[in-house]
Amino acid sequence: MAEEFINSRRKSSKPRNIKYNNQKLVLTLFRYADKLSVSEISERVGLSKTTITKIVGDLLRKKLILSAGKGDSTEEGGKKPELFTFNPTYQYIIMVNLPSNQVQVHIMDLKSRLVSQYTQEVEIPESDYPSCIQCAADAVVAAMKNFGIIGQQVCGVIICGDGIVDSTHGVIRYSVHHSWPRNLPILQDFASLLPFPAPIYIENGGALSGYADLLDPENQSIHSIIHLSVGQHSGGCVMKDHDLQNGSHGFMSEFGHIIVDPHSSLSCICGAKGCFEVMVSPTVVLRRTGELLTEYPDSAIASAAKSGTLTMEELFAAANEGEPCACQSMDQVIRWFTVLIRSMVIFHDPQKIIIQGVYQKAGSYFLDNLRSTVVSTPLFRTGADLLIDYASFQSNEALIIGASYYVCRKFLDNNQLYD
Repeated sequence: MAEEFINSRRKSSKPRNIKYNNQKLVLTLFRYADKLSVSEISERVGLSKTTITKIVGDLLRKKLILSAGKGDSTEEGGKKPELFTFNPTYQYIIMVNLPSNQVQVHIMDLKSRLVSQYTQEVEIPESDYPSCIQCAADAVVAAMKNFGIIGQQVCGVIICGDGIVDSTHGVIRYSVHHSWPRNLPILQDFASLLPFPAPIYIENGGALSGYADLLDPENQSIHSIIHLSVGQHSGGCVMKDHDLQNGSHGFMSEFGHIIVDPHSSLSCICGAKGCFEVMVSPTVVLRRTGELLTEYPDSAIASAAKSGTLTMEELFAAANEGEPCACQSMDQVIRWFTVLIRSMVIFHDPQKIIIQGVYQKAGSYFLDNLRSTVVSTPLFRTGADLLIDYASFQSNEALIIGASYYVCRKFLDNNQLYD
C-alpha cells in the first residue's frame, strides 16, 4: 500500500477547501487499495469515522467507489464491516502515440490497466503535420467505437510526444522523429478535431515512462528521482515530490543530448557530436565491440560483433561471466554512463537514478561497476548513498502505466469531480 505517497500528497497540498482535499485523499487511497472499510480508511488518513462515512457515502453516490460486500469480523466477534472498492471503469483514459507511419491508440481504465488498443497505418508524408493529426483524431474515434465507449466516458486524452515538448502550453517545440515545423500548438489543433470535449495533455514519451516509477512501492518514499531511458534513443525525466519537473521549455530531461565525449566524431540526431545517446546506442556499442577483435583475436564475442550477429543480450551475458572482450566493451559504456550520471548529480542531486530500456537487462557486471565508478572520486563519494537501479517496468508497459497514471492524477485532483 502506498502510505508514503498518500502522506506526501496530504502534506504537500494547500487546498482552498478542506472538504475537497479530504475526498481526494480518500479516493487516492482507494485507487491504491483493493478493498477498504470505514475503520481502515479512518486509521490510515487520520480522519474521524463520521467524516469518512460521509465521504464514502458521497463517493458511492457518484459511483467513484463501489460496495464490495462484507469483511471479516473482529477478533472479539463483532459485526462484519462493510467493504468498498475503487471503480476503475468510472471513466477511461486514452493515450495516443505517433511513431513513424502509424497511429497507436491505447485505452486504459483508472487503475492504469490496458483494456483496448488500436493501430492505424498512416500512408502520408512524415512532414504533413495536419494530416498526421487528423489521422490521430480519426484513430481515437475508431478505437472508442471498437471498444464501445463515448466521449462522456473519457476523462482525458494524452499524446506521447518526442523531442522538445512544452507540456505547460501544449506545444511541440521540436519533434526529433517527425519532419514537422517547430512550435506546433498540438493540443489546440488536436482538440479542434475531436468530436467530443475532453481534457487533452501532451508529454514527452520518455517522461511518461518514468512517471510509472511512482507506482513502484520501493519508490514511494523517495522524493527525488531521475529516470533514464536508454536505447537507440535516450531520454527520461526528473521527478521531485512525486511530480514531473518540466522546466521552462521542455529541455530538462533530454539527457540523451548531453555531450559525454567532446572529442567524438559520432554525430547525433540532434546535430551535435559525442552525445550520450549516440555513444551508448546498441548500434555503436556492438560496432565498437567488433573493433576489439584485433585486441582479442580469440574472442567469440568480438568475432560475432564483427560479423554483425552479436546482440546486446549476448554481450551482457558474456560480461556477467567475465569474458574479457565483453567486459572491456561494457567498461566503455560504463564510462559514458558515469559522465552523464555525475552531471545529473551536480544538476539535480537526486536520491535515486532509475535505468530503463536496453541496459535494463545488463545485469550485475554493468550495474555493480557503474555504482562503484560513479562514486570513485572524492567529490562524488560524498553522495555514496545515491541509489542506482533498474526500473521495475519494461519500456512499453511503463509508457502505458505512466501515461494513464498521469491523466488519472489530474482527473482525481479536479475539484469539479467532487461537487
